[in-house]
Amino acid sequence: MKYQRFVSLTAMLSFIILAVSSGILYFIPDRKVTSWTNWSFLGLDKQQWDNLHINIGILFIVMIVWHIYFNWKPIKNYLKKKKELKVFTKEFNAALIVTALFTVGTITMTLPFSFLINIGNGIKAKNALSIGNPPFNYAEYTTLEDFCLLTSIDIDRAKERLKRNGIVVNSLKDTLKVISAKNNITPKDIFAIIKEKTTKVELPSELPIGIAHKSLLELANEYNIDLDKFMKHLKDYNIKATINSKFKKIAKQNNLHPAELYNILLASQK
Repeated sequence: MKYQRFVSLTAMLSFIILAVSSGILYFIPDRKVTSWTNWSFLGLDKQQWDNLHINIGILFIVMIVWHIYFNWKPIKNYLKKKKELKVFTKEFNAALIVTALFTVGTITMTLPFSFLINIGNGIKAKNALSIGNPPFNYAEYTTLEDFCLLTSIDIDRAKERLKRNGIVVNSLKDTLKVISAKNNITPKDIFAIIKEKTTKVELPSELPIGIAHKSLLELANEYNIDLDKFMKHLKDYNIKATINSKFKKIAKQNNLHPAELYNILLASQK
């Protein structure tokens, strides 16, 4: 077997898989959202795409190092000027500058690099809304009994609704993930069946995915928020906002990180 051909072909194939997995991971929300709805693409869930991206990335790095070894002579020629070895040639300097710009620009989140990241985050947030956010992080790993307690759902009525819809529950200690797998539905479907029509979910301790594109009024309708108390708290901090203002816009206009604004929201409800 000709190893140079093997290395080049393996590098090419691993690059294709990396490109596909990078594109998927750029658009798909966090696993705590995709796990709630049993999301998958090409038969793989979010965690499997993460694992594939990492291991194929390692394979690609190994092949590239091997490729450099086989092609060290022409690479040395790229670093020569008038037959003398010179690392900092014009071409190397240009490559170094471009790489440094992308690295530093991404770390410091300056334009245009921050624009690419923000586009991806915006798409992920919108996809999270369309896929469906859990009432709290990793809700599918909560037992049915605890889930009802945390979402203020009457456990007896929840059991009755599940039974009426043909959902088999062996134990209240089973997690939503286990129950959904046994009944071939998603944890999101279970929540849709058992939730009270007037139930409002308590605010999670962490910044919920997709909150950036919601207005304060929408948040109050979704979560158990005392909007008057929140608006008063914002006024105490000299933060300008109306009930129709989007969460992200309020944070941006007042030079706040969304997490800071969310902490203010949490504090206002205490």
